[in-house]
Amino acid sequence: MPETIRKCTPADAEAIAALIGKLSHYFVADAAAASVQPFLATFRPPAIAELLAKPEFVSLAAEEDGRLVGVITLHRPAHLHHLFVSPDTHRRGIARSLWRAIQAEFPVPATVTVNSSEFAVPVYQRLGFVATAEVQERNGVRYVPMCRTPDLAGANE
Repeated sequence: MPETIRKCTPADAEAIAALIGKLSHYFVADAAAASVQPFLATFRPPAIAELLAKPEFVSLAAEEDGRLVGVITLHRPAHLHHLFVSPDTHRRGIARSLWRAIQAEFPVPATVTVNSSEFAVPVYQRLGFVATAEVQERNGVRYVPMCRTPDLAGANE
């Protein structure tokens, strides 16, 4: 469990970009491929700062010892846009803490979607999400479309 969970601000963009950069190998097959460059550009600090300033996106950061160790972003009303946890803090409940915190902080509908990396599918399953299709690939990014519905909302809490 993280020491602190707080709202993100555009000033967090550098730390969020660094965190996501450590994890990009989980969802991008070839980071040098031209087809994936527009997607990777969305994880650069200016793009993240811009996203954090938009009212349709709400984000929370998890911190330990003053260091950002996780981030969650909900694209309102019902799409989980980001959920990243630092590799050195995996399997400590940070993703679950962020998920619960965003549900408590903002109105989150019962049905929520996410495009999960293959690596993160088990994490989302533990949060009550189920795959809605097979692995997809678009512009060099592999993902599994998933959904959390009202009948599953309490299944894995």
